[in-house]
This record gives sequence, C-alpha cells and structure tokens, in this order.
Amino acid sequence: MQLIISGRNIEVTDDLRVRIEGQFERLERYEPRASRAEITLGEEKNRCVAEAVLSIDRRPPVHGVAEAEDFRTALDRLHDKLARQLKRERSRRRDHRAPPLEAIPLEETATGEAAADETPADETALDDADGIA
Repeated sequence: MQLIISGRNIEVTDDLRVRIEGQFERLERYEPRASRAEITLGEEKNRCVAEAVLSIDRRPPVHGVAEAEDFRTALDRLHDKLARQLKRERSRRRDHRAPPLEAIPLEETATGEAAADETPADETALDDADGIA
C-alpha cells in the first residue's frame, strides 16, 4: 500500500512516520485491496488532528478523522475508527454470499425412511376427487 503522509502547520517526525506505517500495515488484514492511504496530521486550537483517506480498488474510499491532545493518541483513535469501518464493510459483503454446500442439509431419499412418512400427492388428489363427486 502506498502511504502519503503530510503535516499541516507541523513537521512530521520519523517516530510518527514509523508509527503510521506500522498501523496502516495492520489495516491491510481487513482490506487487502487497499492501494493508497493519505494521512494528514495537523494542530488546531491546541488539539492534534489526524485525518486519513483510504483508497480501495473498485470500492468507495474510507475516510476517518480523530482528535486528541497528542498525535499518538489521535493516530490510535484513527486506526480504531478505520479498522471498525473496514470490518463492518467486510461483514456486510460476506452476509450476501450463498452458504457453502456443506451447510445445506440433504433430504434422506436413499434410505426410504423419509419417503414412507409422507403421503404421495396422487393419493390425496384421488381422495379429494372421490369426496366431491
């Protein structure tokens, strides 16, 4: 994944870069098709703000914003928000798939036990016809 890290009115230190790279590598578990992440760090009114836009192939981008008193906490909150969004999208995609064939129960027609309990449809049709006529 390509990471673009920028700072608004601050200089991004090497420690923050290493932390960001580690956190966004862990996000690839939830969405391996993520191709690009734009992370912007800024300071506004004594608050540290971390913003990210995660671009995913053939999917809409995932956006997250987090604020805290220091950048490490803001990055942790941002990582948690993005992970929660990616997990939710992944579970929604999986819910629409058909169940595996092993999970579908098969009827017992080979032993004949299930067939003996049921009344054939032809006999019930004959009984109804006799009652009407």
